[in-house]
Amino acid sequence: MSIRRLLAYGAIYFLWGGSFLGIRELVAVVPPFFAAGFRFTLAGLLLVGYSHLRGRAEMPRGSLVGASTLGFIMFTLMYAALFWGEILVPSGIAAVISAMIPVWIFIGELAILRTQRATLLSVAGIVLGFAGVVVLAWQAPVSGIRTSTLAVLVLIGGTLCWSGGTLLSRRLTLPRPQTLNAGWQMAIGGALLLLLSAAAGEMRRLPPLSVLLRPTLVFSMAYLIFAASIVSFTCYVWLIAHEPVTRVSSYAYVNPVIALLAGAVLAGERLSAFQLIGVLLVLAGVFATLTGKQVAPVKKSVTV
Repeated sequence: MSIRRLLAYGAIYFLWGGSFLGIRELVAVVPPFFAAGFRFTLAGLLLVGYSHLRGRAEMPRGSLVGASTLGFIMFTLMYAALFWGEILVPSGIAAVISAMIPVWIFIGELAILRTQRATLLSVAGIVLGFAGVVVLAWQAPVSGIRTSTLAVLVLIGGTLCWSGGTLLSRRLTLPRPQTLNAGWQMAIGGALLLLLSAAAGEMRRLPPLSVLLRPTLVFSMAYLIFAASIVSFTCYVWLIAHEPVTRVSSYAYVNPVIALLAGAVLAGERLSAFQLIGVLLVLAGVFATLTGKQVAPVKKSVTV
């Protein structure tokens, strides 16, 4: 695997893994839809501006519709669910729930796209990864935050939206290059989140500027905008264009591990021996998934 691919995987594994704690810090003070909308609108506009400044902005016919569709599915719906859900669900558990994404994508690739073929090792990888996620969820530290069944269901719905958008992205005409594509998706999804925030009456509940400028909140938002949005999502879009979808989605197995470790180091959430078993199961699942996937053979047409 090339250095570029390794760095891209490192970004979506580690930078995204740390984002769950950043989200929790924000939604403890800032209304969720506004926080998500501000994050993605600013990150998206920065990426769009960067692409135009470099003179590498191509908008093929229909690409704005494609970017708008993915922006709504993958950012408005997914992140409305995630930011709202983290008010009632700890960041570690939210990250664990995101590990369902490879399951939905794997099913979609088998049943709809027919681009992957199940092998014993790949199925074992999914089973191991999911078992590890269950173990981590069972023992995830709650840090005084009560877990809501409704919020868990909403978070699961968000993973379905992200998975569906990931699969749909293969069939849509999108802006080029990847930085412009990511920028438009974020900006459109973020703008729709701000509209949702206004409709939900969040603007009246915004804390004063002195609170919004607290170092913890500023750092959390900066991390989410630059590290978790601009860098990580650009890497994600690039990987989607160059790697199998199911392999790219393996980040969802690693993110819960990073999120739980971040909680332990930065928020005083200690991992138990039982949780460490879950971490090992997740890592084993990632390895098996990455090495066990096989591209489905192309059916040859027969001419008479």
